[in-house]
Amino acid sequence: MNPMTAPDRDPRVPPDHADSDAAIGRQASAWWVRLRADDFTQADADALRAWCARSPEHARAWREQQQLWQALAPALARTAAAAPQRANVLAFPLRPGRRAFLGGALAAGVAALALRPPLGAWPSLQELGADYRTGTGEQRQVALSQQMTVQMNTQTRVNVIAQETIELLGGEAEILASGARQPVTVVAGAGRLLAQSARFNVRHTDEAVCVTCLAGAVDVLWQQRQLTLDAGQQLVYDGRGVQAATAAPAGEASAWRTGALSFVGKPLSQVVDEINRYRPGRVLLRNPELGRRLVRMRFSISQMDGALAMIRDLTGAEMTSLPGGIVLLG
Repeated sequence: MNPMTAPDRDPRVPPDHADSDAAIGRQASAWWVRLRADDFTQADADALRAWCARSPEHARAWREQQQLWQALAPALARTAAAAPQRANVLAFPLRPGRRAFLGGALAAGVAALALRPPLGAWPSLQELGADYRTGTGEQRQVALSQQMTVQMNTQTRVNVIAQETIELLGGEAEILASGARQPVTVVAGAGRLLAQSARFNVRHTDEAVCVTCLAGAVDVLWQQRQLTLDAGQQLVYDGRGVQAATAAPAGEASAWRTGALSFVGKPLSQVVDEINRYRPGRVLLRNPELGRRLVRMRFSISQMDGALAMIRDLTGAEMTSLPGGIVLLG
């Protein structure tokens, strides 16, 4: 029996530590090696799916393994092209083939790579088709009419559906509705936002949408429910439900408009995720325990590498810089 098709634990790890973060990380690495073997079978694929489903930690370790090699691939490809005589040494992480795509196909199939490229390595089909979009670190203001102005943050995609109606496909935007006769409408995820005279921030960076009313009032429509946000309130919704409105942390939603980001009592993993929205390349946090550490930080959007140095000094984490803007923190 192939050792990777049945065991879900590393036999070299004592039972009381077999499910530690380090052990799970080693298992993910072993699965990555197995995935690229010439005799990888459907049974292996089924076993890998079962391993990923064991716990959120297992799923996260597999995502991180994919992210690491996918992030390294462009830099390694350039190195191989510059030194063909060493291409055989670099072939392991580069060989694309069927199995390289199979890891991503566990979730959504090869077609998903076009819709959601790994690490944002290239623009997605959805992004290329958007009416307005911003790149990494770019901000842009669009006056769609006399009644509606959209300030787009980094990595944001917007489609114009109709007069005074837009869809936020992803990213973050601040909307200014200036006394329109009919409410301006923003479609984001599973909900719709309507406002006649208001300024509000909409963040749609994953499955959830966070709406913060900065001035005036915003109506949030989710299925058959309608909630009204007044200035200083925010709520979060996704495809499963909508949360009650709460007081928005002062200045947090609009901090990006000032050119700075501030975090108070936030896990480091969240800080790293935010850095990746503004910085070319990719920062990979290799230590889950470090990612759970709460930090207090403030830094300029234009000084992301300085933010990484700050993280290193605050936490004592090892920082390894690789070609292509890849940084490993652990």
